[in-house]
Amino acid sequence: MTGGGGPNDPPDWCFEPQQDGFMPECAYVDGEWIGGDGGGFGAGFGSGVDETAGVMGGFAVFFVLVLLLAIGGAVWRVTTARRLARNAGMDEGDATAMTLLTDNGLESTYLAANLRPPASPAPAPSAPAAPAEAPEPPRSSADRLRELQDLLAAGLVTQEEYDARRRAILDSL
Repeated sequence: MTGGGGPNDPPDWCFEPQQDGFMPECAYVDGEWIGGDGGGFGAGFGSGVDETAGVMGGFAVFFVLVLLLAIGGAVWRVTTARRLARNAGMDEGDATAMTLLTDNGLESTYLAANLRPPASPAPAPSAPAAPAEAPEPPRSSADRLRELQDLLAAGLVTQEEYDARRRAILDSL
């Protein structure tokens, strides 16, 4: 199919639908108009290929990808919320419900986990406690005075300190 005028004047058959309802391919090549019936310059409009099936297939692939991304995002949000709750000592089931059932569930779980005081760790099992040391029995006044006399003789306390401490020991009798 050829014919028509110049490059700005396509022939009438370029505007008449084919039997399958699609418009024919028209191209101005080397000074003449060429019509495509599927064997001309590419498989496109009017080549007998149903473009609707291609569009629907592309939409189906897009829909599946979006669905997979949504499911993956939900799984990530839930696992993150459960980890935050576990680390903060909160109920993981409540964190899961909040994440799935509210618009800002993950953010709420994050805030609750960070505002909650850290859970005190359980005491580690230890060996049986050693018996507590018994307090030393109080020393007698005589022992205390002897010790004070030894400190004075060794030059570790001054005469004034010795006299003050001696007076305190004697007053406690």
